[in-house]
Amino acid sequence: MDLSKVVASLALLLAAMLAIGYARSEGASAPVVRETVQDRLLAREARRRAALAEHDRRKEDVARLCHRPLNSRAALEACRTAYRRL
Repeated sequence: MDLSKVVASLALLLAAMLAIGYARSEGASAPVVRETVQDRLLAREARRRAALAEHDRRKEDVARLCHRPLNSRAALEACRTAYRRL
């Protein structure tokens, strides 16, 4: 019988601590913003366009640096570097 009183007292204490914790908390600090499917699609398309623009820029670098006579060692290294980045 003493054990049941201890368990019941512990349960009441935990319930009181839980209630006090909820009462003192201010809730979520920022409102929850759900990202819609349309927002995710727009973000993905923006990332794809940016990656495509970067790839096109690198292709232009390779064309500019490599499609000409490579007379010097520096020109050859610049072409190799641009090609590796492609």
